[in-house]
Amino acid sequence: MHVHELIQISNSFPTLFHQRELEREDVLDMNDTMEIQDQAPMFDQSETAPHQTAPQEPPGAHASSQHHQTIIEEFPGAAQTFGIGPTFLDKFNMDQYAAERTTNLYYPFASKEEWEFALFLLRSKLSMVAINAMLTLQLIRRAGPSFRTARDLRNRAEILPGCPQWKCKAMRTVHPTKYPIHLFYRNPIECLQVLLENPKLKSHIQFTPLRIFQLAQERMRVYSEWWTGDAAWSMQEKIPAGATLLGTILSSDKTNISIMTGGRAAHPLLISLANISMDVRTRSSNHAFLLLALLPIPKFTHKNKKICGVLESRLVHECLDIITQPLKKAAEIGVMMTDPLGYRRYCFTPLAAYIVDTPEATMLAGVAGKTSPVTLASYTQFGDNFRHHPRMAQNTLRDLQRIESESQIHPWDLKTYIKEAMKYRLNGVHQPFFRDWPMSEPSIFLTPELLHHSHKFSWDHDVTWCRNILGSAEIDFRFSVLQPHTGFRHFTEGISNLQQVTGRKHRDVERYLIPVIADGVPTRFLIALRALMDFRYLEQARVIDERACTLLQASLKEFHDNKASILAADARQGKQRRPINNWHIPKLEFFQSVVPGVRLNGPPIQWSADTTEHAHITEIKDPARASNNRQYEEQICRYLDRTEKCRQFDMATSMLEKMDHPSDTLAAPESDNIDTQAQAKTDYFDLSDRLKRGEFPSAPTPLRTFSNECVALHMAYTPHLGRMSIDEVATKFQIPDLNAVLSMYAQQKLSRESAGNNTLCIPFHELEVWTNTLEEADGGY
Repeated sequence: MHVHELIQISNSFPTLFHQRELEREDVLDMNDTMEIQDQAPMFDQSETAPHQTAPQEPPGAHASSQHHQTIIEEFPGAAQTFGIGPTFLDKFNMDQYAAERTTNLYYPFASKEEWEFALFLLRSKLSMVAINAMLTLQLIRRAGPSFRTARDLRNRAEILPGCPQWKCKAMRTVHPTKYPIHLFYRNPIECLQVLLENPKLKSHIQFTPLRIFQLAQERMRVYSEWWTGDAAWSMQEKIPAGATLLGTILSSDKTNISIMTGGRAAHPLLISLANISMDVRTRSSNHAFLLLALLPIPKFTHKNKKICGVLESRLVHECLDIITQPLKKAAEIGVMMTDPLGYRRYCFTPLAAYIVDTPEATMLAGVAGKTSPVTLASYTQFGDNFRHHPRMAQNTLRDLQRIESESQIHPWDLKTYIKEAMKYRLNGVHQPFFRDWPMSEPSIFLTPELLHHSHKFSWDHDVTWCRNILGSAEIDFRFSVLQPHTGFRHFTEGISNLQQVTGRKHRDVERYLIPVIADGVPTRFLIALRALMDFRYLEQARVIDERACTLLQASLKEFHDNKASILAADARQGKQRRPINNWHIPKLEFFQSVVPGVRLNGPPIQWSADTTEHAHITEIKDPARASNNRQYEEQICRYLDRTEKCRQFDMATSMLEKMDHPSDTLAAPESDNIDTQAQAKTDYFDLSDRLKRGEFPSAPTPLRTFSNECVALHMAYTPHLGRMSIDEVATKFQIPDLNAVLSMYAQQKLSRESAGNNTLCIPFHELEVWTNTLEEADGGY
């Protein structure tokens, strides 16, 4: 936040935030979002789930909420509990070394201080040689740690209370491969249990499907999480009364693990739980995605590359079959699991979402290239202005049965089988992994994915179309002369020569693209791209109601109504700049599934691959780079085993220590990180009032927390940039009128005698500068 913005906000809170409310009402009313969160606690500690249908007004609602009411309808009789089971701490206290921890909580380490030192070393990127060298230092020796070598340290970490164990299975293939194939995986039910029993998730997990309606001028459905969509409600109807629905999330994508040279890659499979709040699940620091398996990347020796591709796809489906077998069994007959409070629940585990990019979605759906994995559309229909019928699992399985029964073709007669499968637009996988997974449909669990389907589409197509019309030099020039704006990327040299363009850069370019091309392209071309940009903006909302769904459909229709201008301008070009006169773009067809996906699974932002891509760093790349570059898979598994044990041990000892030494703290959390924040978020309105009343005489001045009737602002204790002169601030943040604004501010705040003096000097020469603040408005952050 800029300095002049802070000054303006402190001077005119009501006006600014009234304007902000009017702006965001065009998409959705965030006040109603906070009403929903207040009325629907994330975790129901009762043994039965009451059926609520009456309109409610949340306590403490602000003036803008008076015109709206919210109806929350819970699925009747869902998510009941069946007695008490072991909690996270109970399992910790049942460890084989629990007796030793009655006298020394931090066993096998001598004390809390030694554990903190060991944890630092284990989490650092120091090699074993470097750790050994550090432990030989006289300073460390005088401290007297009980471990003397890096190997001893790691051995102690490996005897900490356990996590789901890794398994290795040798995979046999019909056709030979260049190297032996091994599958490393864990039990998915045990991984879900680790997430489910995490005590810090007790306020961030929901077991009962909800239907949320907003009452204003008319009754309107609101979608905010997976469990507020129709898919969760429909699945709950198919399982026994009182059972608990656990939506399983999977994600897979190949990623490079070698640096510069080596060409080594991994194919991680991650798992998470859709019942966890979106805000918590999508924050990487919360570790809500666990590595479930390392899928093999084989190199078949067959001479036909097409057949090698089919063999690789079949191997992936075979591995997924093996890994997900416990989930399929639990989705069929159920399994007893314990929640964060230790209540036993009868759980079913259908596949709620599979987060992948477009090529992997096609492979998982079992369809051939240039075919939609979620609908029955072929590549010639990708540009249609309507959604085709969804691709159901029964459709794919019926076509596979026809190939084997009617055509009498054996699945391992590869050349003939692949040729026959292409007639049905299938890729040759004869046993899709989802064939025996109850309540799991590809058209539902293959959710719209913003990073690849939306932002990557913008870079690959929108930007390319503009460059083909205006020319790369003109586009670069227009981007380079834009006025720099704090908080936004400035493209000093344009965008044509950008290297390693990430999703962050895609978004940065999207912010400027429409005004940059405004006067250089045909009007209808501009309208078409603006419609796509509106569509991307709307689909990123964290709460979407039916009004926003209507706006999404209208934006997409506006694009299709004007897309002919893109072809007319020869903006779509192929090799050697030859015009392309078709819309055979798979990601364009995915846009038709966004609104149906919202109604089924909630906002698409929660299914973005941003979180899983970042998880590849912590779960794959960091462990691989800490290895000796041999047998990556085994060392990744051992590294993660130690890391997860340390994380669980640190959480358990911290909880037990707090139980033995309770303390009242007024520390205000600055993030949604469940590993560091207090269980109840700080009420900054109340804290501001207490500061004004002088209840904290030692609080720094000027106060770091202040509010009015609409909003509360909280700043860190220490300014992020420290003290800077007024001229330095004006230059750094490019605020040429900063002196004038501060002079006006001083005239308003100082005595009346100075109010008429237009040449009043500013009574200070330096400013304390914060680069961001925490804002609480209408009861939420």
